[in-house]
Amino acid sequence: MKSLTLRSQVVVWFVGLTVVILAVAARAMYLETRDHLSAALDQGMAATATTLVALSDWDEHAEAVEFELDEDLAARMAASRPGSSEEILTWPERAPVHTRGPELLAPLPEPDWAADADLRAREWVEYTTAEGPQGKVRICSMLAYTPPDPEELDAHEFTLLVRVQESLAPLEAELAAVLRFTLGFGLVALAAAILLGFALARRVTGPLQALGEAAAQVRAGQPARLPRRGVEDEVDRLRDHLEDAFHRLDEALRRQARFTSDAAHELRNPIAVIQNAAEVALRRERTVEDYRHFFADVLATATRMGRVVDALLLLARLDAVRTASRFERVDLGEVARDSASAIAEGKERIQLEVAEDAIVQGDDGLLRVLVDNLISNALRYSPGDQPVRLTVTRPDAEGVVLEVSDHGPGIPASARARIFDRFYRAHDPAHQQDGAGLGLAIVSEVASVHAVQAQVDSTDAGTTIRVRFPSRSRAA
Repeated sequence: MKSLTLRSQVVVWFVGLTVVILAVAARAMYLETRDHLSAALDQGMAATATTLVALSDWDEHAEAVEFELDEDLAARMAASRPGSSEEILTWPERAPVHTRGPELLAPLPEPDWAADADLRAREWVEYTTAEGPQGKVRICSMLAYTPPDPEELDAHEFTLLVRVQESLAPLEAELAAVLRFTLGFGLVALAAAILLGFALARRVTGPLQALGEAAAQVRAGQPARLPRRGVEDEVDRLRDHLEDAFHRLDEALRRQARFTSDAAHELRNPIAVIQNAAEVALRRERTVEDYRHFFADVLATATRMGRVVDALLLLARLDAVRTASRFERVDLGEVARDSASAIAEGKERIQLEVAEDAIVQGDDGLLRVLVDNLISNALRYSPGDQPVRLTVTRPDAEGVVLEVSDHGPGIPASARARIFDRFYRAHDPAHQQDGAGLGLAIVSEVASVHAVQAQVDSTDAGTTIRVRFPSRSRAA
């Protein structure tokens, strides 16, 4: 079964909730109206019964109760209540005092009916409903004392049973009218809810649809141009997340393309050297010494290729690592000591000066790569009898400074802006064979991962590369 679209779901939920709310409200209104009309009918019947009791008076001999009402007034009362009936009897003797209208549908109660009724309030009322040929009727039965005895008599008060019957047809007609109005209003409200639901769904999903269409137009190498409403709601935040994701994806694609280009650029020449050596060696029979010479060239070239591949893989990993979430406390002085001692000629040529408590936030392994490459680069370009100076200092409480200085030929001013580019080598050809031009590029990338920069100071007497790290407290 095909699932509903988001717009359809919004419409269905909105209309469904509206229907539920309307149904609950309509039922509550109908029940409230029915209870109100029923209570009004009961109150009217009780008032009629009380009036009938008031119209019952002693006869002229003060021996019995009789009903006294002007005929014209009785006719007007009967006309105002068509279909109603009433009767008055003495109780429990059941002697009739007054009767009007059709026969009451409910039989007379038994003599012991309401035996425990408390008539201190001078009346007691009970309501019943009966089914008749013309529909349902409502019956009010009231027990009440007659008006007070004449002062000259010592006779006891009479108890009267007054019964009033009213047809429920008018009440049911009013309730039917209320129901028709409620249903009509509900249908109109439902139609309005459907239209409003579509408008609401379009307003909610419209920005998402526009965002999706814009995202579908994004192509590799092109900046993501996603619409932003500027209201800082969930849609705008989704747009920001998508744009950030597209940016990261584009960066990943660029890194992949860059790695492929770098590898092809740097490995082309060594492969050509190996191929050429093999072709020359196979042209004719040669001595063992000649083959040894060819194999030495192949081995040196393969070793250089290995270093290039390792450097490229490291750069690719650095390109992908752009978060400080796995950083920890690192003693940069200890890293410098370990790197200096790991180099074979380190003891003779490296002058080490390390401050205490040179703690930074970073990746221990990457920081070792940074220091190793700085030392190797300085040793490569310094004369064999000249030392390389490695210092880790804390010039103030705000940071830790790593410096590596050599006594090489220096870097021309025109080349200083490019020395951190990949495969760039600014020195004489005698030194170019020793490296692939990736050492300082790795230094720059490691520094970038740690949100710092490598700076260069160079003269004819040598070069100093400096990296300043924030202290642990600030980096945290």
